Amino acid sequence: MLPLDDPRWQSYESGYRLLYDASVPLRQLLEHGASVELWDELWQELHHQGDLGSASYAAVPYLLKYAEHSPKLDWNVFGLIATIELTRPRNSPVPAELTEAYFSAIRSIPVVVGTHPDHAWDAVATRSIVSCIALARDQRLLAQISLELDEEATKHWLENELGYELE
Repeated sequence: MLPLDDPRWQSYESGYRLLYDASVPLRQLLEHGASVELWDELWQELHHQGDLGSASYAAVPYLLKYAEHSPKLDWNVFGLIATIELTRPRNSPVPAELTEAYFSAIRSIPVVVGTHPDHAWDAVATRSIVSCIALARDQRLLAQISLELDEEATKHWLENELGYELE
C-alpha cells in the first residue's frame, strides 16, 4: 500500500483527469471517521461518469482498511470500491506501483467482511457488499447486477421475466 505521506499522491489524477491528492481525505477518513461531506468528495473525485484516475486505484486499499477498522460496515466503502472495479476495464490500467495493493485489496474483501463484527446491514449495504464479494471472485456480471438492482427492480424482474410469484 502506498504510504499516505508518499509524494506520489500529489501526482495522481481524479476521475476528472485532474491532479487530486486523495491521501488528504483518506487520512481524514482513517483518523476521524466518515462524514457526508467526506463521502461526497471521495465519490465525486474518485469516479466521474465512468472515468477513473490513478488516485481511484490508490484509494481502494485505504477504503478497505477503513472498513476493516470501522465498527460498522459503511455502504459507501463497498459501493465506491465496486464502482471503481466495475469501471476499471474501460479506463487506464492500474499503475504498476499500485497493482499489488489494489488487487490484493479486491481479493481480500470476503475475508474483511466475513470477519467483521457488524452483520446488521441494510439493503444498500448488502447490495454493495455482495457486489464486492462477487468482484473478489471475478464474477463481474453478478457484481453489476447486485450493485444496480434495488429491491423494487428485482421484484419486477422476478415477476415479469421469470414468472416468480412474490408473497
